[in-house]
Amino acid sequence: MTDESRGIGAAGPPWSVDLLADLHAGVLDEREAAQLWPRVQADPEARAVIEALEVTTADLASLASAPAPPMPAHVAARIDAALASEARGLAPVVDLAAARRRRNKRIGWVSGVVAVAAAAVAAVAIVVPGSSNTTGTPVAEPPSSSQPGGSELAIRSDQPQAAVGRLSTGVKDYGPLGDANGLSTCLQQAGFAATASPIGVRPGTVDGKPAVLVLLTTGKLAEFRLVALSPECGPKPLLDQVVGK
Repeated sequence: MTDESRGIGAAGPPWSVDLLADLHAGVLDEREAAQLWPRVQADPEARAVIEALEVTTADLASLASAPAPPMPAHVAARIDAALASEARGLAPVVDLAAARRRRNKRIGWVSGVVAVAAAAVAAVAIVVPGSSNTTGTPVAEPPSSSQPGGSELAIRSDQPQAAVGRLSTGVKDYGPLGDANGLSTCLQQAGFAATASPIGVRPGTVDGKPAVLVLLTTGKLAEFRLVALSPECGPKPLLDQVVGK
């Protein structure tokens, strides 16, 4: 029996991967999340799924800024050969420069597909060794980093993990801070280095107080630093906590 059929109140081993993914993505309401997080943190198997989700979403988010891979030489050679064969047919003769331009357009198309795929990651599928397929509510799509973050993210200071899934997708909604420069200035006022590079940013609340939530890397696998800044900035953040340890 899956956790979905048993209800949130009865959730537990064997854990539903769909339910844990929804919890990690922040799509459950605050009451359900508050019930589940203590159980998940106390269960090694559930923690392993959450850590795998954090690693995977961080890896996928990093693809958005990664350079597109070069076209393999054998693929480029086949395109050149096809263009040359086409030029020898009945069609008007195309000079070499024009043929190369056509090839470059195709290369650009392939690179564009790679970039769009990286920026529009819709869901994460995790296979846990020894687990069977479960049916349940599909995992909601995280917002694209190229669009505003949608509704505000409400978290509690004693459950910062709830924000990781929503921020690790790479969304950059600076809210009242305006843009990346405004965020950098606010981080420096709070004592962070000018080189701090956020994974995700979006407006929200911490214990009901308005805030701008920022997810930073720590240099350690599956470990993040969640910072909540006041919209007016200041020398001290509303929240500064390492999650995923």
